[in-house]
Amino acid sequence: MTNSTISVGLVDDHELVRVGLKAALEVEEDIRVVCEASDGSLAVDMYRSNRPDVVLMDVRMEKMDGIEACRRLKSEDPDARVLMLTTYSDEDAVFAAIMAGASGYLLKDISRNELVQGVRSAAVGKSLLDPNVTLKVLDRMRSLQGGSGQSEVLSKRELQVLSNIVDGKTNREIAEHLVIAENTVIRHVHNIYTKLDVSSRVQATTYAIRHRLVE
Repeated sequence: MTNSTISVGLVDDHELVRVGLKAALEVEEDIRVVCEASDGSLAVDMYRSNRPDVVLMDVRMEKMDGIEACRRLKSEDPDARVLMLTTYSDEDAVFAAIMAGASGYLLKDISRNELVQGVRSAAVGKSLLDPNVTLKVLDRMRSLQGGSGQSEVLSKRELQVLSNIVDGKTNREIAEHLVIAENTVIRHVHNIYTKLDVSSRVQATTYAIRHRLVE
């Protein structure tokens, strides 16, 4: 493994699906599947032992589903990057994935190129929100977060940082764009999470769009 290689963990209860995903990903020189698990509980152990850069996790599995596994991974390692696999019509799963702290979700009918780009985006900390499903999820987010009174007014700089988060930029890219230190960006991101009562970039993006905090 080189520093430029993205390590991936696959979690799906169907072996043929894992074989297919691995074959699709390892065509690329910069991606390697380093571990696999057949259910959510094994996924937690898998992550502890291997610490892959990105975990590609199915939502529907026996024993422990992907949502609960994602929640446990994020509780142990807030920096864990988990991409959920779901179907277009599974609105509940998408909503639950966001609330569990997933970096995003991929639809099972995507192309191989979209899968590869999704993994690469997650590896550098970008959020993935499919526009075809996001509007439906935003309505669900309103009942949980809208009008909760927990959101404080963001500063001008925090709004700039939030806007860049919505655009999918990493902390380093935000720092370069705003000409500030990366540590300063990290501090602003922490403040944004606290004020909006969210715990991930996906949740922050969803909140910002729903409440029109950014253009």
